[in-house]
Parts: sequence; C-alpha cells; structure tokens
Amino acid sequence: MVKYPLAETFVSVQGEGVHMGRKAYFVRLFGCNVRCPWCDSKSAWNGSPVSRTGADEIALAASECSPEFAVITGGEPCIHNLLPLLEKFAEAKVAVHLETSGTLEIRERGDARFSWVTVSPKLFCPPLDSSLRRADELKFIVSDLSELESYARFADSAPNAKSVWLHPEWGGRKDRELLDGLSAFVVSRGGRYRLGWQMHKCYNVR
Repeated sequence: MVKYPLAETFVSVQGEGVHMGRKAYFVRLFGCNVRCPWCDSKSAWNGSPVSRTGADEIALAASECSPEFAVITGGEPCIHNLLPLLEKFAEAKVAVHLETSGTLEIRERGDARFSWVTVSPKLFCPPLDSSLRRADELKFIVSDLSELESYARFADSAPNAKSVWLHPEWGGRKDRELLDGLSAFVVSRGGRYRLGWQMHKCYNVR
C-alpha cells in the first residue's frame, strides 16, 4: 500500500483562483523539486513529514469533512504517484483539485482524474508543455514587472486555461509600482488575465 508523506491536512477555504472562497480540504504533501525562495509553505519541503498515511485514510478524512472539493498541493505534489490517491477520492466521491508547478508529469487514468488543475509556473524552473496544456488555470507569482512578458509566453502555451492570474509576491503586496504595473498589464491584455490575491491571508485563515 502506498503511504504518502504529509506536511499537513486541514479544512479551510480556497483563497486563490476561480474557486476562491469555497470550502476545501487541503492535502499538503511533503517534498518539492522547485523550492521557491519566497515559498510560504517551506514546512512542506524543509525538515520531515508529520506522518506517512495511506490513500484510503486520507480520502476518508476528507469525505468526513464534506468539502466541496479536496486540494492536493505541496511542496510539489507530482513528485509522488498520485494515482492511488485519486482512485480513493473517486471512490469517496470527492472531487480533487491539483496545485502544481507543472515541472513534472500530471498523471491521470480512468476515473482517477483531477476535476481542476492549477499550474503555477516559475521562470527559474520552467513547466512541461504537457502541464501547460492540461492547466485549467494559471497562477503567476510576480516579484518584478520584467517577468510579465515571459509569463505571458507560458500563457500562450496553455490554450485550455480559462484564467491567468497575476499575484504579487507576498513580500511586494504593498509595492505600489508592482501593483500598478500588474493592474495596467491586466487592463491592457484583458481576456483571460486576472488580478489575483491570497484572500485567505486577508481573512487570517490557512
């Protein structure tokens, strides 16, 4: 039986993207191949997991909370074989969302599928083309306005993404120049581009 290294699990609201504000059960898996310097979840790859738990136990715990969906995140969750976990969630009739950097293959088969995939590419560790094509939405963490054109090229390779979110890196959330530049970029592009924010932090929840 596959046992997954867990950094944490918790019930909260989705704080970002199209599904913002909805009740979700978060499964944060331990381990990451990207390790962003601004990461706000370093406990997911620095240190050791809090437990190693089977897919059936994870899915059961999620279903008992009656969430609108579960979110598998990290770290980088795709370093693990997620198919057994997806199969157990399907048996429990819990929809599953994925949050990934897109640097590794997003594996699905049969009923073991994600109902929503958020890909958050990083310039220093580019995503796979297949991940960009699978993305239902893109989320870019922007620390400098010079990054926007490169991110836009990623977006051009993600034809199925229904929205492209631009988030200020949290340390720059009060940087007037950065915020004005993101706003101007969205206004100039329109279409799928959206200004993003980490709403859960405004509400002081996880």
